[in-house]
This record gives sequence, structure tokens and C-alpha cells, in this order.
Amino acid sequence: MEPVAYPVRTPPAYWPVVGVLFGLGAAAGYVCVLALMQGYFAWTILGLGGLVAVSPVIYLLTTPEYRARGEIRIGLEHVEVPDGRGVPVRFASARLELTVTRVVVRFMVTVVPVGELPRGMVLALRDGEKQRKISTLTLADPQQAEALVADLERVRRGVAPQGPPVSQGPGARRPERPRDELEAQLERELAAMD
Repeated sequence: MEPVAYPVRTPPAYWPVVGVLFGLGAAAGYVCVLALMQGYFAWTILGLGGLVAVSPVIYLLTTPEYRARGEIRIGLEHVEVPDGRGVPVRFASARLELTVTRVVVRFMVTVVPVGELPRGMVLALRDGEKQRKISTLTLADPQQAEALVADLERVRRGVAPQGPPVSQGPGARRPERPRDELEAQLERELAAMD
């Protein structure tokens, strides 16, 4: 059986965030260097400035599950998950360990929770020494997240994957339904008004 594919890409907002962090980091680094050149050694400014200067690197190192390019391919023999460069990491389906973590952002005012925003799931795949985490936000169609998890669970049990559901997004066309007499009458009357 042919493996099923789920297209993935880095979320569109990821790289602008990295760009803003690099801009802030460069500005903070400049302020730190300027303060040191002027002989101003305030640990508060240098510490906070240094932290902001390295924040883009910290962000890139701590968020690899949000970078992907290519397709997640799921078959009975193996599962392939691409990394940020598109190089697939291959896991044997029979030995695949899967951990699903639902990500929820909680908004609070002081200590009072005011809302929650679900932000997909992080899937941790492991096969011996090989491991890869990937977020369902990287899916080209985030509505396929539940189907992806279900297919991963199926191949772990030795059952064939079903693949992503047919998209019902705004680009999907509805099947034509037969016109009834009232619609035909409405069309005639609207045409007569023109």
C-alpha cells in the first residue's frame, strides 16, 4: 500500500517573529556595546540587553517543532517526518513511540484566568535513538491534525492509514444540487427586473 502524505510547512508567522527578534537583538546588542565603550557598567542594562541580544538564538533553538518543509509520509512499514530543511527522519512503524501534547495558551490578568486559546498539538515521535517533535500548526491544512494523529495510532497497531480527509475549506466546491421550481421562478423574476 502506498504511504499517505500530509503536506507541512513552517507557519507563515514564524519567520516574521524571528525577524523582529533579530532586530530587537541587534538594537539591544548595539546599546550594550555602546554602554561598554562609554565605560558604563550597569549590570542591569548589560544583563537585560544581553538577554534580548541572544533571544533570537534562544527562540530558534527552542522551537524546532514549528519548522518543517515537505510531507509527513505514513505507511505500514515506516513513518517519515521532515525537519526544518525538508530532510526526512524515518521511524519504523512497529517501534514508533508517540506522545501527543495539546498546546493551550492561557490568558490571565494578575491571577484571574480570562481565556484560553487552543494552539494545536505537539507530536513527539521516537524510535530508539531517533526522535522528532513536530507541531500540527505546521500542517498545510490544520484541520487535518486529528486525522494525522489517528493515522499515526493506526500504523502503530499495524492497521493501514486512511489519509487526510477531503478539504472542505473555502476553495472546495460544493456539488451541484438540482434546482427546484421555486429557484427557477426566482431566477425568471430577477431576470425580468433587469
